[in-house]
Amino acid sequence: MKPIDDIKLKKNLVEAYQTHPDVDINPAWQQAVMRRIREIGPLNHSISMGLSFQELVWKMAPAFCILLILLVTGIFSMDLSFVYDAFINDPVAVIYNGIFWG
Repeated sequence: MKPIDDIKLKKNLVEAYQTHPDVDINPAWQQAVMRRIREIGPLNHSISMGLSFQELVWKMAPAFCILLILLVTGIFSMDLSFVYDAFINDPVAVIYNGIFWG
């Protein structure tokens, strides 16, 4: 089946309705039209990547906020006045001890 042009179909339907508004409709014709509409099925609307990325951001926002709160709390609970010499000699140990053993 060919893809349907929504704008062209709408234009044709409006034009047909406006040119023949007083036509009596046969029930068999209505059934044939409804059968044709059911054969068309749902329209395929693709979701853009921007929209799906936006949904992902909003779904992950609560987790990011919780993580940010934990990091800020951890930074403020650390003693930020560490010894300069110790930091130069072994920065990983100073940061690790400040965060986890502070």
